[in-house]
Amino acid sequence: MANVTDVVVGKRQILRELKRGNVAEIRIAADAETEYITELIETAKKNGVSYRICSTMNKLAAEYGIEVPSGAVGVLKA
Repeated sequence: MANVTDVVVGKRQILRELKRGNVAEIRIAADAETEYITELIETAKKNGVSYRICSTMNKLAAEYGIEVPSGAVGVLKA
């Protein structure tokens, strides 16, 4: 598990950090909205960043110590 400081939460922050070249991997909750998932996957592919579909928004949030359910987490490069 990454430290909370090693991740960005939510689509807007992930897309911003992708443009800066700072994202190593995107983890996406399977129960997020389809358009949300599709946009993140397409953007990850365009930027050559790997992605993983995870279980649920609640489990993803719990894994990273996020207080609210989250559709996606961007793991930052070391």
